[in-house]
Amino acid sequence: MPSHLRSDAIAKKSAIWSELKSSLMKLSNGKCWYCETRQIRSDNNVDHFRPKNQVSECASHSGYWWLAFDFRNYRFACTFCNSRRIDEENETEGGKQTHFPLLNEPQRARCEDDDIEIEEPCLLDPICPSDPGLLWFDETGFPQSRYSKKRAPIQYFRADTSIRLYHLDHRNLVLQRKRLHRIIKRKVRLGSGYFERLLAGDGDAKCELDEVIDELISLAKRESEHSSAARAYIMGFRGTQNEWLDIVITSM
Repeated sequence: MPSHLRSDAIAKKSAIWSELKSSLMKLSNGKCWYCETRQIRSDNNVDHFRPKNQVSECASHSGYWWLAFDFRNYRFACTFCNSRRIDEENETEGGKQTHFPLLNEPQRARCEDDDIEIEEPCLLDPICPSDPGLLWFDETGFPQSRYSKKRAPIQYFRADTSIRLYHLDHRNLVLQRKRLHRIIKRKVRLGSGYFERLLAGDGDAKCELDEVIDELISLAKRESEHSSAARAYIMGFRGTQNEWLDIVITSM
């Protein structure tokens, strides 16, 4: 079947994946699976992780049409991660659209008989347990690779590519994470004070410390917005003077 006719046929049955949107949203706790925000004003989409009609990185590819109705290829995504957007203030642009770069292009599957398991996607996949941890966040809210280019070049490249194509460095996201860092910093400072008082024999400090610990655990829970950034910030504050944060870290 010609690719344009196949695309039309797939589009006519788009209600199939649209019906799964609410279920996917529940699985992701209402957050975009890529940027971890709840975009109230955004028309959230069901993104096909492997594009269904075409692939930007391979002009001759007709898309992963055989996965168009495979729920394992669906990701709940906000418009800002899924569609092209320009952040003029930070001079960045992104949006996954039909992008699906591979580390090794000759491994790309082109039909349903090909094995997609041998593909090595450049984009981090939120449902792959080892992928989200490749991202890190600095105190200004900007995303970055958890590993240096020298130490882990492939992991660095995948994180860098995902930041660009998911537009994780959009100004609004950066500002939200920066505010989160400030909140966590204040709570850690309070917690450290309560902990020192507790060590000095002040029993009243225990309840106050427990409250701070509960608040930090709540920020790091997977259902919370920007929970990955929250976990990175909490781990970053761990040190000899903040050993009480081990309680939070083991509960994340």
